[in-house]
Amino acid sequence: MRVFVINKHGEALMPCKPRKAKILLREGKASVAKRNPFTIQLKYGSTGYKQDLTLGVDTGHSEVGISVISETKEVFSAVAKMRNDISDKIATRKMYRRQKRNKLRYRAPRFLNRSASTRKGRLAPSVQWKVDAHIKLINQLKSLLPITKLVLETGTFDMAKMNNPDITNEQYQQGVQYGFENVKAYVLARDGYKCQCKKSGCSEQLHVHHIVFKSQGGSDAPSNLITLCKKHHDALHKGKITFKKVKYNSLKSATTMNVIRARLLDFFPDAIETFGYITKANRYNHGIEKSHSNDAFVIAGGSTQLRESELNISFKRKNNRSLQKNRNGFAPSIRKQRYGIQPQDIIEWNGVKCIAKGMQNKGTYLAFMKGSKRLVKNIKTIKPTQ
Repeated sequence: MRVFVINKHGEALMPCKPRKAKILLREGKASVAKRNPFTIQLKYGSTGYKQDLTLGVDTGHSEVGISVISETKEVFSAVAKMRNDISDKIATRKMYRRQKRNKLRYRAPRFLNRSASTRKGRLAPSVQWKVDAHIKLINQLKSLLPITKLVLETGTFDMAKMNNPDITNEQYQQGVQYGFENVKAYVLARDGYKCQCKKSGCSEQLHVHHIVFKSQGGSDAPSNLITLCKKHHDALHKGKITFKKVKYNSLKSATTMNVIRARLLDFFPDAIETFGYITKANRYNHGIEKSHSNDAFVIAGGSTQLRESELNISFKRKNNRSLQKNRNGFAPSIRKQRYGIQPQDIIEWNGVKCIAKGMQNKGTYLAFMKGSKRLVKNIKTIKPTQ
């Protein structure tokens, strides 16, 4: 693991080894600019030593591979894990807000955020977060390393082809539902107007059932719908019967990756675009195993360069914006300031390094993990560290 270095003007220089960073700090030639990631700032000099570095990014829905290489070595390698809990957090916030609004009897309804002009070009929060996360990772590395070239591996997914591998020509305009009044009519015809539960004693009335419930993120796509009779549909929802579910292939990740590709290429117009089949061929030619960090290394143009150890990057919320429930007999615990110690920060307690989990009692206590054990101690006994 190398230490990032910036000059006295805040410009990125080549990273150094931890031993050299300790010497510079001990001799007073540098100061700590940032603890996560650990970065030092030189107190003297102007430009500093730089090389041409290439940043390769293996874009992804759940994990993103990152690699920065020079002509002779890899200076940074990491895998960033994307958050997939945005929709659940928003649903929780919605519940709290609705509970509070039900108590505001005389407040007039407000719908200014529902206008077409306000919503134009706006992405779903979960998709917007993933786009912003990719941009944040790239910009942060550009601020810490003298990167001169950016290479992005993107993918354009054909959702119609993924649903129907045999689709051709005018079928792209017509779709599988061409000639049917609506989705329900198509699903009933597709299933031959028969209950698909494969049980006896079916009733005559037919329903269209969601394989993955709408409350669990299921869509109204035909691949998530199946025909059931009223008798077995009601029994299924009451938990009286179960049957093997048909496999449902969700295209959410493919749609998200199409959006990420378009937004990243628009935000970084100088970036070089590459594709998965090219990365696969280059990785095979150099005898490199498949992984997100290895893909990023190959995307950046890596072949025989000396590799760097891989880091794991995780994202955390800066603030919990959910409206909190009022506990009987207690005042609302609403945070009015941003504390110096944030979740996932490394702290020191009794000479032992631990990982912070969160502040309690309005900043007077800190919950942290000492190995696998969770502790809560007074903030006066804790100090931040690198």
